[in-house]
Amino acid sequence: MPHSKQRYLFIDLLRFMAVFFMIQGHVFDALLSREVKSLSLYYIHDFFHGFIAPMFLFASGVAFGVSTFKKWEEHIVVSRHVWKRVGKFLGLIAIGYALHLPYFSLKKILEETTQKEFNAWLQVDALQCIAVTLLLLQMVILIVKDEKLFVRFLAVGAGLVIFLSPILWSMHLTTVLPLWIVSYINFENNSWFSLFPWSAYIFSGIIFASLFINAKEHRHAMALMQKNVAVSSAVIIVSIIAAMTPFSVYPAHDFWKVNPTVIFARIGAVSMVTSSVFFAEHSVKIRSRLPQLMGRESLFIYIIHLLIIYGSVMNNGLQFYFGPTLSVFQALGVFAVIFGVIISVTLMWNKIKLHYDRSAMAMRILLVGILFYEFITRPW
Repeated sequence: MPHSKQRYLFIDLLRFMAVFFMIQGHVFDALLSREVKSLSLYYIHDFFHGFIAPMFLFASGVAFGVSTFKKWEEHIVVSRHVWKRVGKFLGLIAIGYALHLPYFSLKKILEETTQKEFNAWLQVDALQCIAVTLLLLQMVILIVKDEKLFVRFLAVGAGLVIFLSPILWSMHLTTVLPLWIVSYINFENNSWFSLFPWSAYIFSGIIFASLFINAKEHRHAMALMQKNVAVSSAVIIVSIIAAMTPFSVYPAHDFWKVNPTVIFARIGAVSMVTSSVFFAEHSVKIRSRLPQLMGRESLFIYIIHLLIIYGSVMNNGLQFYFGPTLSVFQALGVFAVIFGVIISVTLMWNKIKLHYDRSAMAMRILLVGILFYEFITRPW
């Protein structure tokens, strides 16, 4: 039975929350003085922000899942929707690598790039993690073609990623695999978002979307969300208890990033937040469309905020001018300004896409063409 074409506001609100706190966290990370970062309160702040990246990835998975399950028949064959999706994912991968370029000149890269700079270019960030994961899953959809089988694949895949991550992170894979592949597997090349373990959050988001869509079709969405709070609470409690046990079956690894108990606890927490946002949507009238629009443009916002805060080969970010020197109040002021700028840019871009779709596409192509021409022709 085909699913409804309704758009679910709580998903956009979840993505809005993720980008809001992500921008705030990155402003603090880049600009706060070392004295402030040494305070105990900052460690609490850092612990809280350990849930933001999982939320961002989980929300990306939910959005992918909803758009896929609602139009399942259009995604199991090579259609216009599939080609459009593949093009989007390849574009995100290209942007992810472009943000890590050492120089904005192909000639200089070929002649001057050091091994350290080359390794840094191969590091995997959130964009590559999301795009590669979803690209691979779209290929799986084309192969399996069965919705229930795909969800089972996700469950098994998430389990394998979670439980294999500590093992893979303890291994030195560069002795047997190319560095660009290793960058997608573990932290050996300082990849902040390798597929192990971060793709597990995306898998979990898609599974959540499947459960929600089916419950919604049978008018059991509220009941599902209530059960989800209970199950998520149980997962968190069990994870905490398991984390406190005095023994481990894994070799030495980064506990806070790849230990299964931490991953399960974060998935439980993010899943619970998702249900809470759903309840809030149904109990509070949200008059502004701003959170919804910004949630839809979360990947666009992700790219823009990195350029503003950290910069790129084409511009110096605020970190270059102010970091790390600011007080908490100064950093909050900068965050407010950045968020205001991002709101303005996002609203303008959304309006262009909505009312001038062909012009928006032409602008993308023209911008990519100009940047590519400059990149290959600049001598230095």
